[in-house]
Amino acid sequence: MRLVLVAAVALIVAVVLWRVSLRHASEAPANRGPQVPLAIVREGTVEQTIALVGRVGSPAGTQTKLAFSLSGSVQRVDVSLGEHVEAGAPLAHLDATPYALAAQQAQAEASAARAATAVASVDRTSVKLRVDEAALARQQRLYAAGVVALKDVQAAQGTVAADRAEIAGTHAQVTQAQAQSQAAAMHQQSTSYDVERTVLRAPSAGVVVGIFVQAGQVVDPTTAVVALSTVGGQGSATLDIPVAQIGRVHVGDVATLHYGGSVSQGRVTGIAPAVDPATGLALLTVSGVPAGTPPGTPVDATLVVGTLRGIVVPRSAVIEDPQTGDRLVFVAERHADGTLHFASRNVTIDAQDDRVARIASGLHPAERVAAQGAIDLLAPSSE
Repeated sequence: MRLVLVAAVALIVAVVLWRVSLRHASEAPANRGPQVPLAIVREGTVEQTIALVGRVGSPAGTQTKLAFSLSGSVQRVDVSLGEHVEAGAPLAHLDATPYALAAQQAQAEASAARAATAVASVDRTSVKLRVDEAALARQQRLYAAGVVALKDVQAAQGTVAADRAEIAGTHAQVTQAQAQSQAAAMHQQSTSYDVERTVLRAPSAGVVVGIFVQAGQVVDPTTAVVALSTVGGQGSATLDIPVAQIGRVHVGDVATLHYGGSVSQGRVTGIAPAVDPATGLALLTVSGVPAGTPPGTPVDATLVVGTLRGIVVPRSAVIEDPQTGDRLVFVAERHADGTLHFASRNVTIDAQDDRVARIASGLHPAERVAAQGAIDLLAPSSE
């Protein structure tokens, strides 16, 4: 009897172990899959930045020769020798007439482009499409009942197809009109900025120590107009900036400064759209340099000049296919058997910073993507 009991217990234990092993075997596939961190596609912002270099202190040298960044005829000089001026004070003016006329024309073109976009955006076909689709459905019912001929159904189908083609063409026209409107708006901003640049302003406080032109003289960006001896500069830095970038920067923009192994935050305090003939660059002054930092210390600066809002993912989630050059994101998909798979998807990126990338097309909010390690998923073995 004891042997029978022992045999029964052994059999029960064997059955239990067998069922447990089957359960583990069935659960294993659910746990398989690439082990990579995930991120949720979401609405967010991308910082627009400009990287610049410069030095601690006011503009270098005992004096700085300043020039207009445009060509034109000098209308007047606003300062005299020995005069003390503050940062941003006007030093001289060009005749702004040709630039003002160009700005007015650009404004008119931008208004016309906006009006064209509004006209193109008017939906003239959707209602007709719904009516024609209803007519097609009616013809199909009548044909099924033997009331109308097949040609009547085919004619209704042709009308619906024409409606849909017209809608597609309208969408293309709207896209083109929007692009033209955006280009016209950017041209308007450019011409308006040219008008602003007809005024030569002091990049920082100083004393006028040289005047090299007179009213009526024709000058260009290589012609020195005024020499300024700068004063002060404690707690500030001077940055060199290409003239083409000045329009993106505004007083008060946040600046991150790297110098001598240290980092500090500051803000733009002055913008001089004048060109230094020696460097071909304009100047910015920024605050935020701690007292005691030696003048002349090299500075690397990053300026935040704006933000863009849209659908974003971590920048590390986007990779480039080395064979095609396409930008890819791997989207996580949970299959019916519980396994996690990643499907590559082409995306279009229109902006990015050091944290995130803004997705123009290819993803939708709330989707999950591989946040890191996506390059490993590109291998065939990951499929």
